[in-house]
Amino acid sequence: MTKYNFTRVLDRTDASSAKNDQNLVKQFLGLNYYDDTIPLWVADMDFECAPAISRALESRAKQGTLGYTMLTSAYQESIINWYGRRHNMKIEPEWIVFSNGTVSAIRNVIRAFTNEGDGVIIQPPVYYPFEVQVKDTNRKVIHNHLIRDDANTYSIDIADFEKKCQDPNNKLFIYCNPHNPTGNIWPEEVTQQLLTICAENDVLFFSDEIHADLLRAGKSFTSALNLEHSDKTIIATAVNKTFNVAGLHITNLVISNDELKQKLNKYTGSIGMSPFSLDATIAAYNEEEEWVTEVNQVIDTNLEMMREFIAAHIPKIRFSVPDATYLAWLDFSAFGIEEKELMELIANEAHLILERGSLFGEHGNGFIRINVACPTEILKEALERLEKLLNSM
Repeated sequence: MTKYNFTRVLDRTDASSAKNDQNLVKQFLGLNYYDDTIPLWVADMDFECAPAISRALESRAKQGTLGYTMLTSAYQESIINWYGRRHNMKIEPEWIVFSNGTVSAIRNVIRAFTNEGDGVIIQPPVYYPFEVQVKDTNRKVIHNHLIRDDANTYSIDIADFEKKCQDPNNKLFIYCNPHNPTGNIWPEEVTQQLLTICAENDVLFFSDEIHADLLRAGKSFTSALNLEHSDKTIIATAVNKTFNVAGLHITNLVISNDELKQKLNKYTGSIGMSPFSLDATIAAYNEEEEWVTEVNQVIDTNLEMMREFIAAHIPKIRFSVPDATYLAWLDFSAFGIEEKELMELIANEAHLILERGSLFGEHGNGFIRINVACPTEILKEALERLEKLLNSM
């Protein structure tokens, strides 16, 4: 018996939700949005917040004052205890640096530790704001493309990575583990190899670990903090992803190297946090671990249902359940339909908003990313719409 409600269908039409915004969908994806459209694209969950978070926000609002807010010891301890319990990470209070979101943190790190024209290494297909931030800050995007085998299994090209790091013009590496969009948890020994290569070549290692709590049953994760050369890393953690509070923009960087921390702080200046962000984090990490257990079980169920449905009804789609995240990375290339046409067909005929693979890099062409963090019946309806469309072609 579950403690929480993950079956309720939320009405987000009047909630200023980016996922449901018709104008954003048209502007960013070039797709039409209808009254009965199911949006499975933006990476937030269609589940209610954990009750302790809602209570904490209500309590703060009832106080009647929303003034400047300090990062407290209770806030730090909630983070330290959470990551200690779940990932055996030993974090000191002074290592925690608040940021208004992970993308903002990446942009600040790029500007603080590199100069215009410097190279920043990323591993496509990968979360597309990485490349956007590099380009927008006038740095050079350096691709260390992931290797995909005939079974659609991904691995990291270590030899190419080392070659890229040996170029003195390349100053920063942005790692994504667990990986978005493929869902890979990179093996500990691979992470260690990358850390060592970066340390030997004076390349700063930024580790995006914001999906680390969203693991499939039986899977485990090793943070870069637990490995050699962790003193040369900046690690991003986020209550945002784990507890579905992305709109609060809460990212906590873990920086054990004081010199790196001071250099970043000198660039950003003082970053204030919302009192709601403070209270939501403390409530989530201290009171709602069971919510995370249950949400992962729902995601497990949804992904397994998706795997079985596709195998039985749309076998031309190639799909494997990811190690982590709530994002499915599906290969539609067997249909032989040009990407733009396929996405428009899905939007106009099936009334589904999904994300085209090329957003994540040229090697993502032919793939589609689907967010499965929604009530199971909603995902089932989306898959049935896909089946009806694709099997009629």
